[in-house]
Amino acid sequence: MTATYPADDPRALAAAYFGAWKAHDAGALRALLAEDATFAGPLCTAGNADEMATAIQGLFAITTDVVVQVMAADGGDIVTRFDLHTTVAPPTPVANWSQARDGKIVRVRATFDPRALVAG
Repeated sequence: MTATYPADDPRALAAAYFGAWKAHDAGALRALLAEDATFAGPLCTAGNADEMATAIQGLFAITTDVVVQVMAADGGDIVTRFDLHTTVAPPTPVANWSQARDGKIVRVRATFDPRALVAG
């Protein structure tokens, strides 16, 4: 069974996404993505939900925490400012813009300075 969130609650959908990432729960994270979900960030891009889930799973090995500082939603747009804690770098501040449609995440754009992560 696939997890679906009400179309009128994109903030809950984004919170579940970050919760699944924090818990290193690949199945739960993948279930939140629309099949045509895309991702773009400083370290990679993904053209569909499977590629996106695989990319985040790659981060599981170094992620120790995902600390959401603030989250705001406007319609299907969700902006989240969080700190990515890893074993290879000091906490990395990230700005994340997600778009939700029909209770699924369809697009994620992340912005952060990747230099410490790459060096680690």
